[in-house]
Amino acid sequence: MIRVILVEPEGEYNVGFIARLCKNFDVDQLYIVNPKCDLDKAKQFSAKGNTFLERAKVVDKLEDAIEDLDLKISTSSIADSKGDMLRKSMAPWEISSLIGRRQVGLVFGRESVGLTREEIAMTDIMVFIPANRDYPVLNLSHAVSIILYELWKSKVNENRISNDMNVSSETLGFIDKYVKLIYNDVRRSDGDDAMYVATKRSLFRGIRDEEEGRAVVRFLRKVYMRILHTQE
Repeated sequence: MIRVILVEPEGEYNVGFIARLCKNFDVDQLYIVNPKCDLDKAKQFSAKGNTFLERAKVVDKLEDAIEDLDLKISTSSIADSKGDMLRKSMAPWEISSLIGRRQVGLVFGRESVGLTREEIAMTDIMVFIPANRDYPVLNLSHAVSIILYELWKSKVNENRISNDMNVSSETLGFIDKYVKLIYNDVRRSDGDDAMYVATKRSLFRGIRDEEEGRAVVRFLRKVYMRILHTQE
């Protein structure tokens, strides 16, 4: 299941174009967080994507749009700055292997300022679309189209679908849980936050199947229990 999430979109034309893209690429759901534009006016730009606007779910906070998802993917035009673990990124063509049968949210920010660091931190993976270094900022609807197209290519390519990750939501949830518990025990300063981000993202990217995922859960659980034992 693919859900497109727009955070405080500012232009009716972009919202309309994105609704049309949702139809083009068979997106399942469209969520709009605290829109800053007229959604009725956006319909004139949506063509046959009108139905997506009519049934789009409007929520007040990003948390409300992502709370039931297995995998949250944020987007940004600022990425891979040295020392900034939060903005370590994947390319659009790399994320298809992470999706499998999960419920996935693609989170896009405001036209003017994108997503905040706090909003990116709510997600599991960040995607960056490589472009001209002198001007890498894409129009919102253009960015959505590129990412949805990359996912669509994978969906229609049977060879790539057969190689998709097949890890259950439950296993991923346990991995996130134990990474977070271990991190909370070893964290000593704000500078340690990068450890949690890097570890979780590395595991999410690297685990290829359920067997590997469960083995990692067992390992993380043993590490956490060892930490608890040494604290007694």
